[in-house]
Amino acid sequence: MSVEATRHSHHRMAKDVDAFHAVLAPVWHARPSPERTRNACAKRPEMAALAGNIRSRDASGLVAALARLKTSCEDGKGEVDAAFYDVHEAFHDLID
Repeated sequence: MSVEATRHSHHRMAKDVDAFHAVLAPVWHARPSPERTRNACAKRPEMAALAGNIRSRDASGLVAALARLKTSCEDGKGEVDAAFYDVHEAFHDLID
């Protein structure tokens, strides 16, 4: 079992939440780097679509965090890592 699976094994995620997690986890758990930042922005549309399809829980905080990530990815001001952190925290708020 992977470290990530072990870490979240106490969470019984619904399929819609797990689908989002499957996209978020590999990007989040990559070593912080310019490549991870690019990947966070590249995967943001897919994450936003998956978050928008979550019906098993209130994903409004996650959707809002992803909107802020979009702005950060587009404005070029270097705030992507902070916005991506907020996406990760919003995901944990969703599953906790």
